[in-house]
Amino acid sequence: MALPKSRREIKLLTQRIIVDQDVRNALTEIDKSTLSKIKKTNYTALLLFLAYSGQRAMTAAQLTIEQFSRAINTNPPVLTVEAHQDKIRMAHYVPLHPNIIPNLASLVKNRSDSSPIFEYAGLMRWLRKNPIRLQRTEGRLQLKDLRKYFEQKSDEIGFSDANKNFFMSHGVSSINWQSYKQFLPENVFRKYIEYWEDVSFYDE
Repeated sequence: MALPKSRREIKLLTQRIIVDQDVRNALTEIDKSTLSKIKKTNYTALLLFLAYSGQRAMTAAQLTIEQFSRAINTNPPVLTVEAHQDKIRMAHYVPLHPNIIPNLASLVKNRSDSSPIFEYAGLMRWLRKNPIRLQRTEGRLQLKDLRKYFEQKSDEIGFSDANKNFFMSHGVSSINWQSYKQFLPENVFRKYIEYWEDVSFYDE
């Protein structure tokens, strides 16, 4: 007589749950710090960009002043990530949330060169020295967690269509994507802002 099979345990889908308060806490600690004004602006802009766009941290590290200058002066404000800046070598559009435009405008003011806009390594070091403890799981906030935050927040607010996957360059390697999908910057922005417009990390 065969023994009954034991049921396999099902674990949580992810052990890294990132919530709004984790982002708020990081922004608050940067604002309270003794960093220079320009570093505060830069670190804040990078955190907001990652949280509002779901881009890979290493992609953000390669984005230039020229790219953002062009994007924030376009209507609607949509950044173009070049293929060589993306992990899977896919050029794609990234809508810029209105809440990050002031910080970006400050960083690109009177500049249009092709140097990186964000001090990625500096913020990485700052987070190591000033750990932001996560609210719902063990550990401290890392820049790569903000991509998880964007994915999880998008699920929460119902933003789960192809536009999201396109500008995250996530799960887009099938023939269907490569041969049939088409995205226009204005449509990507419209769909994004429909869901994300009211998401804010600051008290109204």
